[in-house]
Amino acid sequence: MKKTKCLCDYAVKWLVAGELLFAIFCGIAIPPLLYGEVAKSDFGIGVNYPGLGARYFFSDKISLELKGQIEKDIFVGGLRGYYYFSPEAKYLLFAGLEGDFVTFKGDESKGNGFAGEMLVGGEYFFAKAFSVQLDLGPAFISLKDTKDTTESVSGLEYVVNFGINYYLGK
Repeated sequence: MKKTKCLCDYAVKWLVAGELLFAIFCGIAIPPLLYGEVAKSDFGIGVNYPGLGARYFFSDKISLELKGQIEKDIFVGGLRGYYYFSPEAKYLLFAGLEGDFVTFKGDESKGNGFAGEMLVGGEYFFAKAFSVQLDLGPAFISLKDTKDTTESVSGLEYVVNFGINYYLGK
């Protein structure tokens, strides 16, 4: 039974550590002083570690994103809402909420759970339709083993997300 709890802890820590390493790598690889005219449209697609997202803007200040992240034996899928404070600027500051469903499977355990996050961050357009995004915030994560046991683990974690977005049209 102890191995189940360790796998749940491993899954949470792996996701957080992987996103942080990806953010550091891309922050160094993308020249920070590139500038382009902003062409944000109603639809956007994004790449984050290790997944994809599709975003729709209801207005200049409000958008919704469907996200999915997958890695060996772990899937996280959810919905994220954004509120943009300065929608016409080159640097877009935002706040948001995210809700996710989590599934995992290992040699000794299998289960599911949920995650909820409050976040703040920014998006920087380095070309006309391309931007980089970084956000962070506290996330409550709860996982439950459903394979031969009812063991569970939950707690507050600090999450950092990094992504590259492409806006269609305009």
